[in-house]
Amino acid sequence: MLNRSTRKSNSGFTLIEMLVVVSVLGILVSIASNHHGRVLKKSQDAAVMLELSSIRNAVHQFALDNMGRFPQALEELKPAHLKNLPNRWRGSSASGYYFYDPREGRVDLYDDSGSKPAEELDQGGRKYADY
Repeated sequence: MLNRSTRKSNSGFTLIEMLVVVSVLGILVSIASNHHGRVLKKSQDAAVMLELSSIRNAVHQFALDNMGRFPQALEELKPAHLKNLPNRWRGSSASGYYFYDPREGRVDLYDDSGSKPAEELDQGGRKYADY
């Protein structure tokens, strides 16, 4: 017959130990998923900035190639200066259309209505209209 000390050392984890481990793992998973969500939203905003920068660079390259004349429409940039021209932009907290002013060669982000600059804030607290 086994004495108490021998039985205790051969037994597995107690219920309390298992609950503590599961609780700690749950906390770690929730922290990681929250961080992952913020990183995903920041990457969406970075993609909008990069796409806008590419379009602006293509407009200026067009002007350099055409003696300072800006394109009348963004479609003139394809395919020589811009391979793909997106119709819409989509950030972490807003989406909308690209607005192009051919007189100044200016490309801006407008809201879903297409009638005014996007005033919503990105993940960093910056207005999309200020990109």
